[in-house]
Amino acid sequence: MTATVCIAALRGRLSTDAALANTPGKVLYSSAATLNPFPVYFLGTNPGGSLSNTLLQSIDDITSGSNEYLDCSWEGRPPGQAKLQKQVTRFLSALGFEPRNVPASNIVMTRSTGITTHQDMDGDAQRCWPLHQIILESVQPRAILAFGSGLEKSAFAYLRAFLKPDKIESIPAEQPGFTCHAFQAGLRSRTINVVVVPHLTRYSPYKKETIMTWIKVKLG
Repeated sequence: MTATVCIAALRGRLSTDAALANTPGKVLYSSAATLNPFPVYFLGTNPGGSLSNTLLQSIDDITSGSNEYLDCSWEGRPPGQAKLQKQVTRFLSALGFEPRNVPASNIVMTRSTGITTHQDMDGDAQRCWPLHQIILESVQPRAILAFGSGLEKSAFAYLRAFLKPDKIESIPAEQPGFTCHAFQAGLRSRTINVVVVPHLTRYSPYKKETIMTWIKVKLG
């Protein structure tokens, strides 16, 4: 699947769910150039802030060439300089990836100012999953790398629910109260690795050598 075909498929899927299509959010944080085969697909939990652009409108952003983590201004800061933006770029760079090249999104693509203020996290996670399946078919990653490792309403919780792994490896994240998770699961006709770290606003895995080594092994 080419990037052009992928974008058309995403637009087509949204056309079947007008309510979702017209909800504020963002389908992809990276550009159309990242919808080609790549080793990992990077996921957060959901977009923050209060921008009104809808998921359908965000499809047009994919072809602009911009990257949400690198080129956009958050919290009134210069582009790429908000805390989470810097955390993401440091983490991906420490893993040996050029952040601009990494396909990136959120498990829940609809926007809210916080997890607790979202209208329907569980329902929107279900409705967004087919969009992720389209992206995964295009990118063909060997692994999903995500942040948000809580047991409920997180990237980990939803990936576990959708992929239904037989077993999960969980390790202390070398920071009190936090855990990292990894598992393998079937995805259509192949096996995919999944690695999830705590939310990057509160956790810096790139500063923890043992954790980074573990992540690299689990990514495959």
